[in-house]
Amino acid sequence: MLTKSDLQQIERIVRTIVREEVENETQAIKNELQADITMSRVRVQNDIGELKDRIKNIDIRLTKLENKVTKMHKDLKNEIKMVVHYLDKENIKTLKRVEKIEAHLGLAVS
Repeated sequence: MLTKSDLQQIERIVRTIVREEVENETQAIKNELQADITMSRVRVQNDIGELKDRIKNIDIRLTKLENKVTKMHKDLKNEIKMVVHYLDKENIKTLKRVEKIEAHLGLAVS
């Protein structure tokens, strides 16, 4: 028959073994989680890098587009000025012709 002392020694041995097993399992899980966290961090950093590259590309394209729009706006303004100038010259020519016709016909000047 086992004595109380024997049972206490067995209990200590069992506790020690259980504690070691729990610590080993805990360490293994901790290591696994750290590896998963590291892998996730690497993936997130890669994704961030890809997004940064995409943003740079979009920024470059946007800058090019802005430059094109600015040039088109400038060209359009120049064309409008040319059309206005042409129409103004034609209007002045027409006014002079009307004045000459009115003077020739003896009509009242409007």
